Amino acid sequence: MEDLALRLGDKIALATYFGVTILIGVWGAKKSRNTEAYFVGGRSIPGWAVGLSLLGTGISSVSFLAYPGSAYAGDWSRLVPGLTLPLATMVGVFFFVPFYRASKYTSANEYLEDRFSVGVRVYGCLLFTVLSAWRIGSILYLLCLALVPLTGWEVESLIIVMGILVTVYTVAGGIEAVIWTDVLQTVVLTLGGIIVIGVVFTSIDGGPGAIFAEGNAEKKFHLTVDLSPSLFTDTLWVLILNGMFLNLQELASNQTMVQRYCAARSDREAKNAVWFTGLASVPMWTMFMFVGTCLYVFYNHVGDPTVESLASDAVLPHFIVHQLPVGVAGFLIAAVMAAAMSSIDSSMNGTATILTVDIYKRLLVRDQTDGHYLRVARILTAMLGVLMVVIAFGVIWLGADSILEWSFVIGAIVLGGMGGVYFLGFFSTRANWQGVAIGIACAFISIVYLTLCEVDSKLEGMGGDFRFLPEFLHTDLHPFLIGVVANLIAFFVGYLASLFFSPPPPDQVARSTWRTLRERMSGR
Repeated sequence: MEDLALRLGDKIALATYFGVTILIGVWGAKKSRNTEAYFVGGRSIPGWAVGLSLLGTGISSVSFLAYPGSAYAGDWSRLVPGLTLPLATMVGVFFFVPFYRASKYTSANEYLEDRFSVGVRVYGCLLFTVLSAWRIGSILYLLCLALVPLTGWEVESLIIVMGILVTVYTVAGGIEAVIWTDVLQTVVLTLGGIIVIGVVFTSIDGGPGAIFAEGNAEKKFHLTVDLSPSLFTDTLWVLILNGMFLNLQELASNQTMVQRYCAARSDREAKNAVWFTGLASVPMWTMFMFVGTCLYVFYNHVGDPTVESLASDAVLPHFIVHQLPVGVAGFLIAAVMAAAMSSIDSSMNGTATILTVDIYKRLLVRDQTDGHYLRVARILTAMLGVLMVVIAFGVIWLGADSILEWSFVIGAIVLGGMGGVYFLGFFSTRANWQGVAIGIACAFISIVYLTLCEVDSKLEGMGGDFRFLPEFLHTDLHPFLIGVVANLIAFFVGYLASLFFSPPPPDQVARSTWRTLRERMSGR
């Protein structure tokens, strides 16, 4: 696909989007006069805005580019893990939202110290920071890679410009700016998907009827999954387990989620926001799958030799450049940007929060003024912006084809097991920090072992002779289940190991488990 210079109308649309984003950051800066406002928006943000922010963060660039690409190349099977989100949301609304709201935490890792120890808190903080740094850098790179054919700019120039833009409004406005820019970005990317569908409907003979008839004939609407009870291939059960554990871990421990629970102005609005996200995400993902099916039928009708040589994820950007009118294409480019920026800004603000609250204020510099910690938070956010750009340049060296592999390895090692730790703290009054430490160690060993098994399988597929593990230790467990296994080991080993040590102090348990907190809130 050739690079095209932006047309005047597209430049105006993009400039308008950028301008509104910066204005939101300036407005947020005026309201973020203390750390309470900067980290949790004064706990006064409307629930509908929190819900749209969560939705935008959850949709991200994966939905806007990868979902259409997946549906274009195949069918709708990629929806299956996401279908577990409404069920996970029920657990989140009933347990996690009221727990974090009642506890008045700013950081999810504060809970780990209250329940276990400062060491577990710092461990959780460091893991989240490592994963977040990789995530924002790789997302920035993928965003800029997608923008190259849409803008005609070099990827390096785009990384610098986009990195500066998202850093400026995140540094200035804190969580308030993040949430309200996420609201804008969610609206923009939703309208973007609707516009693409509408253009396709009006551009082919037969309109919507042709889309559904031809898509159904080609089995593009199918959820092709293996129903056998295997845990070694892409079966329905593997996808369900992966989606359920991932969603529960996000709701229980992800800093960007916890901050939004606490930022809502009431318990009811916080719960409504999470319900909205859990129920709206599936229709949104479905819409972007439908975009991919629409593009498949469209190019079957109009024909375009260039499309045949494109990667499936590049079909939507190609469509935007060549099929949309001036101005509308600029708006869709803004939607591509919005899809990634809503994830980047949330991760940056969440990471700056835990570095300030969990590391700097807790361990390094205590008893300073609130203004001091606010300045530190902004400096840390700016430093994360620089780190994001550096990592994005590093990813250029790795190459786009390696990102998913690196993301898989880093995500599996960093996140695996922490969900089990949080669940152990929430639901067990007997678990203690010694048992949790043993559970974490065993979970980490299992992660390394299963990751090496997966690497060996890939090496074997490539015809190499080198192996990390001997054949008799090898297992073909599906890699999607590495996190599931790690969480289960952290939970059950952590609980059993806790039985060999003294129970935690009663006052520690009273304020940090679901049962005891609920009893205290009810006055029993």
